[in-house]
Amino acid sequence: MSENLFRGEEPLASELRPKDFSSLFGQEKAIETLSRLKKPISLLLYGPPGTGKTTVARIMSQIWKLPFRNLNAVSSGVKEIKELISETDRLGRVLLFLDEIHRFSSSQQDSLLDAVETGRIVLIGATTENPAFRINKALISRCSLLKFFELKKGDFLKIYERAKSMRTVPELDPDCFRYLIDISNGDARQFLNGLEILSSIEPMEEKFVLDEIKEIFSSNVLRYDRNGEDHYDTISAFIKSIRGSDPDAALLYLAILLESGEDPLFIMRRLAILASEDVGNASVYGVQLAASTFSLLEKIGMPEGRILLSQLTVFLASCPKSNASYLGIDSALDFVRKNQSSLKIPLKLRNAPTSIHKKEGNARDYRYPHNYQEAFLQENYFPEDLQVNPPQFYFPEDRGHEKTLKDRLKHLWKGFVGKEYSESGEHR
Repeated sequence: MSENLFRGEEPLASELRPKDFSSLFGQEKAIETLSRLKKPISLLLYGPPGTGKTTVARIMSQIWKLPFRNLNAVSSGVKEIKELISETDRLGRVLLFLDEIHRFSSSQQDSLLDAVETGRIVLIGATTENPAFRINKALISRCSLLKFFELKKGDFLKIYERAKSMRTVPELDPDCFRYLIDISNGDARQFLNGLEILSSIEPMEEKFVLDEIKEIFSSNVLRYDRNGEDHYDTISAFIKSIRGSDPDAALLYLAILLESGEDPLFIMRRLAILASEDVGNASVYGVQLAASTFSLLEKIGMPEGRILLSQLTVFLASCPKSNASYLGIDSALDFVRKNQSSLKIPLKLRNAPTSIHKKEGNARDYRYPHNYQEAFLQENYFPEDLQVNPPQFYFPEDRGHEKTLKDRLKHLWKGFVGKEYSESGEHR
C-alpha cells in the first residue's frame, strides 16, 4: 500500500521530518561535521529537545545503509539492549538510536560498551544533558560528541514556510508567530504540533489574533519548561503535597514531572532534602529510605526507577512530620552569627592529644557519661559565657519517634520543653 495514501493524516511533525540535510534547519555546524564522515561511527548528540537529533540519526542510517533501531532510555533497559545485540547475529551491524541516553544508569550504559567497541552496534545517543556529567567516561571515549543548538526565529520561519508548502496551515501575523515560537521553547516538534492544533480550529475572525491563540493554548497543562516557571511550580507543588501529608496529590505531581521529562535524580535530591527537613526525627526511617532509594535509582535507572520514587514519595507523604531539626540548626546558626565573641570552648570539652595540651588543662575534669546511670549526668556543655542561661535550639514535636526523644530529653534535662502550640493549632 502506498505511503501517500495516508499523506495529510499523519502528524504534521512526522510528515515534515527531514529526509536529508537540506531541510534540517539550525544545525549547520553539526551537519558540516556529519557530511565529512567517511564511515559509520558512534555519536553522542546533545542539546535541547526538538532540535533534530532523532532526524539526524535516521538520516545517518540511510547514508550508512544500516538497519535503524530506536530505543528510549525511559522505557527500555538492559533486556532490550541484549535482545538487540542478539539481533545483530542475523542482521549484521545495526544503528541504534538511544533517546535520552542520560536516563540510563551506569550499569545500563555499561551493557552497550562491548557491542559498540566491536562495531556490532553503531550507537547514536541523544541527550539534553551535558554528556560529561551523565554519561560514563568509557562510553564517551567510544563516541564523537556533537552539540545541537536551540532553534532561532529564522529557523522556525523556514520550518513554517516548509509546512505551508506541504499542508494547508493558517496564516499567522508576526505577534501570533512569535507567541507560537515562545511557547514551543525552541522545540520544532512542539512548534509543528501547535501549528497542527491551529490548523484544526476555525478562527473566530478571518484569521487568528494573539488573544485567541493565547486562549487556545492556555489549557496545555503539560507544557513544561525545565528551566522556567513550570519546572519550579511543579516541583514546589510536589514537595508541598508531601509536606502536607497528601500522597495522592504528591503522586499526581510526580507523574507530571516524570511524564514531562524531568531528571529523576533532580526529583530524588529534593526528596532526600525533604526527608530530613520535613520528616526528620518524627520517622527515623525517612532519611534511611531516601539514601537507599538514591543509591538504587542511580544503579537501576528508568523506567523501573519510577517505582522507587513512588514508594519513597508515598512513605514520606504518609509518615509523621517534624521540622524541629531543620529549625534547630537555623536557629543555632543565627545565634552563632550574633554571638561569636561568647563561644569559647570550655577546657574540659577540648581535645587533649598530647601531654602539652593536657598541661594546659584540656579535657581536665571531663566526666565520661557512660560511667553513670542511664549514660547521663547533669553537666553543662555550653561555652562559659552561656552557662548561666543556655539557649535551646531543638524543640521536638509530639509526633512519631520524635515524641520518644522529647520525653527522654524532658526526663534528663530540667526545664527542657518541646514545641508549643496555641489553641488554634499554630506554632507559638
